[in-house]
Amino acid sequence: MKFSLALLSAASAIASPLRTRAANLTPVTRNGTTLLVDGKPWKAVGPNVYWLGLDENVTPPEGEPFYAPTKASYPTKERITEVMATVQALGGTMIRGHTLGVSTGNPLSVWPEAGVVNEKAFDSIDWAVYQAGVYGIRLLVPLDYYHGGKYNFLRWVGFDLTGTRDDNNPLIQQFYTNTTIVGTFKDYIKTLLIHRNQYNNLTYAEDPTIFAYETGNELLGPVWGDMDSPADWVKKIAQHVKSLAPQKLVVDGTYGINKTHLSIEEVDIFSDHMYPVDTTKLQDDLRAVETVGKPFFAGEYDWVGGNTANLQSFFKIMEESPAACGDTFWSMFGHNAPDCETYVNHGDGLTLQYGNPRNTANQNSRIQLIRKHFTAMSQGKEIAPDEPLPLVPCPAPVSPRTR
Repeated sequence: MKFSLALLSAASAIASPLRTRAANLTPVTRNGTTLLVDGKPWKAVGPNVYWLGLDENVTPPEGEPFYAPTKASYPTKERITEVMATVQALGGTMIRGHTLGVSTGNPLSVWPEAGVVNEKAFDSIDWAVYQAGVYGIRLLVPLDYYHGGKYNFLRWVGFDLTGTRDDNNPLIQQFYTNTTIVGTFKDYIKTLLIHRNQYNNLTYAEDPTIFAYETGNELLGPVWGDMDSPADWVKKIAQHVKSLAPQKLVVDGTYGINKTHLSIEEVDIFSDHMYPVDTTKLQDDLRAVETVGKPFFAGEYDWVGGNTANLQSFFKIMEESPAACGDTFWSMFGHNAPDCETYVNHGDGLTLQYGNPRNTANQNSRIQLIRKHFTAMSQGKEIAPDEPLPLVPCPAPVSPRTR
């Protein structure tokens, strides 16, 4: 067994017997700007890990499922479990996981074609949800973007549009306004929510591990930054999610705070992304949502670029604002487990690899700063910014002894 940073004691690395149900998590609720677990304030902090259901960064061994045109494959169970252990070590409470909800349009996805369910695609998703529950990590699941999304739904009804060619085409608004497409998207959401997890026997609608669904990722219209995901569409999708899963929270996945959405009763959380980290924009966002008694979530931010003082200011604002319910950095990858010698790279310059001996001093200090922030948010504790990072084994145990 290899460890991310150094050797652990043998006792801490031994997995206890596999559980048959998720950990005893209870639903996350909302009271005004505050998220609650068992009546106590709870903060949603962690990484973006978009590849838990489908990935395009690893070519699997010959004979394993692989779709060459998009390089899609299923992540190994060992990779998924390691992420849960790493989030726990960082002091995180949750993961924002795109391909737990977005899986359409290729042979390995949940919906290869409209209405066609590929049950095999649920195996990695089921394992991720199950292991998150075992580790006490909750999940926020976007419903559009990586490995599927609106362009699939557009093409299925005859609009020959692609994201690389047509992102400025006004016809992409048909995703929000065409009744057939909206109905098909709702059917897809139902496929996810009524699915029963083979590892814990809970439907996704029932499982409190998934605390929120997000209407999409960086949703907008044909003009970059227009925030043009219509309010009536957001309301319909939020209502649909809550009709199937009344205990789930709903996040508005519009790229930015669209003030015409603030009155939508069914939306629990509003979100924005920070590229680069912009504290003025952050404070504007916080003020906007606080006026309507809703919380703000920073769904993505650049954890490694810019100067450290700016990131520290961002964290301080999030820690002190009563309207800030949490944040997730972009993005986390680990070992290509069960190969514990090789790390997976995404190639966007924003990949956080916990314990990688090739990390720069700046990367490691930023990871320590993230852990300090997560600990302050999730536990209300102050730790030193240079406190050594906890050790994470590879492979990680499927059922940790302590949490």
